Amino acid sequence: MIIKTADFELEISTETGVYFGAKTLGQIFKKWGDLENNKKLRLEIIQKKVEKLILESKEILSAKEISILKHVIIDNNGRRSGVERRQFSDNGHIPERRSGKEKRSGSDRRRKIRT
Repeated sequence: MIIKTADFELEISTETGVYFGAKTLGQIFKKWGDLENNKKLRLEIIQKKVEKLILESKEILSAKEISILKHVIIDNNGRRSGVERRQFSDNGHIPERRSGKEKRSGSDRRRKIRT
């Protein structure tokens, strides 16, 4: 069994041995016969887990689109169902669209001389 990613590689063979390689961690090779029984058992468990993952990926790849879509949550592009209450208009901020009428009343506090 060989597993490869961009940064790691693992090869487990009960006939020859175990190879582990990583770009940042280096390489390790052990002959299967030199390994302690508990390490052999742990590596065999890893093999079984990988086999399950491989079968799971096969199911994903061979599944029909309809069965996949049953598990997909449609979020409607972040909008709520029905009326969208979060729509904003910037018309009141565009100078050409303002009424021209002053909306403030009273004197402007910013024009007063500070003491």
